[in-house]
Amino acid sequence: MKSGVVALVGRPNVGKSTFLNAVLQEEISIVTPKAQTTRDQVRGICTESRGQIVFVDTPGIHRAREGGINAYMIQEVERALDEPDLVLYLVDPFSKPEAEERVLEQLRQVRSRLILVVNKADLRVKRPDAFEWLQGWVQKVRESLISSRLEFIGHHEISAEKGSGVAELVTEVFGLLPEGAPLYDDSDSLTDRSLRFVVSELIRKQLFMNLGDELPYSCAVEIESYREKSKPVHIAALIHVERESQKGMVIGAGGKKIKEIGSKARAEVEALVGERVFLELRVKVSEDWTSRARKMEGLGYVLERNRK
Repeated sequence: MKSGVVALVGRPNVGKSTFLNAVLQEEISIVTPKAQTTRDQVRGICTESRGQIVFVDTPGIHRAREGGINAYMIQEVERALDEPDLVLYLVDPFSKPEAEERVLEQLRQVRSRLILVVNKADLRVKRPDAFEWLQGWVQKVRESLISSRLEFIGHHEISAEKGSGVAELVTEVFGLLPEGAPLYDDSDSLTDRSLRFVVSELIRKQLFMNLGDELPYSCAVEIESYREKSKPVHIAALIHVERESQKGMVIGAGGKKIKEIGSKARAEVEALVGERVFLELRVKVSEDWTSRARKMEGLGYVLERNRK
């Protein structure tokens, strides 16, 4: 039996969450077309006859100012990179070498082994020009990590969305993990996250899907109550925004927007729990919560002081 922890890292919107969901065949980590959808690290547990892989999905690596929600997201990446058994570094072929430098800065601090994973390989036929820089980049990554604590294993091309190359990559990952007992005893569990967390993420997903480009980044979701013995299951959630004007935008004229968000979120939650759900949504202004440490902590985004 093989067992180990595999960190999924890369720039925003490269397909880390899509890859995790493809492996587990369930939406464990929410996916939207917008960058920086993932805020917390999410563990996805793949258990089979070969053993158990604990994949750790992470926020996209970017340059963040000290303090605030973006610093929290980078902290989540750093926590995931605390000595994993293996790192999968996902790259979008439409990226550029200079854009990937920030990721390499982070990776040079890590002690582990690394596979570089080029995602969206299904587009190679249609856009071969987008892949031209990658051959040189793979070699540069190999050379740049020689003096670091990371061991470069090689690279794969996959399409997380289409599923191509995913099974082959998982097979290689199993081959690289150490022998050992599963880290989680329940072979049916797909994540270590609570049901409340997953429900809050499904609601936040609909905020990203149904609001403008910037507004979802100012939203947080708090599950106030979850009464699973009620028929239907009763869930009350509070959507936090930073300004009064944002509250009106989330609610919409005559409450139309929040009803739309609630209806779509409820459908996803019902599919998750396999029961009818009554979902109650309210909106609250928590002024500047994304930049005030105490308010962030109240919403579960705790910044560790002097982590390094």
